[in-house]
Amino acid sequence: MEMKRFELTDVAPRPSWWLVRPDEIETICRGTMKGKCTQEAVTPAGFPVLRVVYGDFPATGKPVNWSSALGSRTPDCFGRQGNEPQTILMTGGIHGCEVEGVILLLNLISLMEKGVDLRGKERPELVKDASNYRLVLFPCVNMDGRAISPDHRVNADPEECPRAGGGWWKDGSTIRWPDMKEYFPLPLDRVGYRGGYPNSLGYNIQHDASPGNIKTQEAKALLRAAEEKCIDIFLNFHSQPGSPRSVACGPQIYAGPANIATGKELAKRCNRALTSVGFPFDENEEIRVGAEVNINTAVQLCCGAPAVTFEFWARDNQGFDRILETGYLWLETIFKYGMEKPFCDRANRKQIDSER
Repeated sequence: MEMKRFELTDVAPRPSWWLVRPDEIETICRGTMKGKCTQEAVTPAGFPVLRVVYGDFPATGKPVNWSSALGSRTPDCFGRQGNEPQTILMTGGIHGCEVEGVILLLNLISLMEKGVDLRGKERPELVKDASNYRLVLFPCVNMDGRAISPDHRVNADPEECPRAGGGWWKDGSTIRWPDMKEYFPLPLDRVGYRGGYPNSLGYNIQHDASPGNIKTQEAKALLRAAEEKCIDIFLNFHSQPGSPRSVACGPQIYAGPANIATGKELAKRCNRALTSVGFPFDENEEIRVGAEVNINTAVQLCCGAPAVTFEFWARDNQGFDRILETGYLWLETIFKYGMEKPFCDRANRKQIDSER
């Protein structure tokens, strides 16, 4: 089903540095010199799923998967050994209409490559901290959805946003969140416009998480990277047009006690950091532990690493720069945390989980 890009009404033109269309994403990724860009999959509509890696990846650990390692007396035989750097997996655009994580990761790539972001601005502390890690970046997982989505949703009509993201049925009614999740995939024969949320076959990649029955090449590429690179944490960048707040979400109950504790602490630190750009923070607010099952769950089964979902406020009324600054603050907070303590202490994982 061929679709045209959805154009929101009465929104400002994107700034020149807001390079988020598929050809622009591909140009930036394939143009890396310090990082290594590889094509990890092809979407149903024929777009490349690109991965950019920073850092050396020598043979890590023993030839064992996480499940088997956790069943042994030495769970840390899986993953980094000795003083090897920790590995951070980051994804943007799992929902193609959610562009904010895409622009964050493309600006991170620019910083790593040139020392300046796509605006031409330096962020030396961020680059310095990032250099302590191995980075595995998927700037845009769902290129199909990105191809038909608006460039941004800054100050967009709140009634138009659900139609851009979720699309509409043939009778013209909006396909709304979370009702769209009653289908996997979306029944495209009943759809007038599918929106940028799923890929071109109607699959919501965020929920392509059934072990042994992964449907999309996009999800397979992501899960393969999580296991092969023995990642230590997964950062999953999303956005929403409703609540006027950007937020780091709490962990999943299925993550296990150790990762729940890490996820709650990281979420609190990340949310506290956003007070510097005007977002509210309540020190006494409890970080919610969710019961959802999604790609975060599948990643954790692959490698034992904690996963954190971030939700940008897509309609941010302070504009494009605050969206990028929000992402930078999250990254800086995560990088600082990882220099204090390991994201995933596999050596003590079995003991910690069994004691609780």
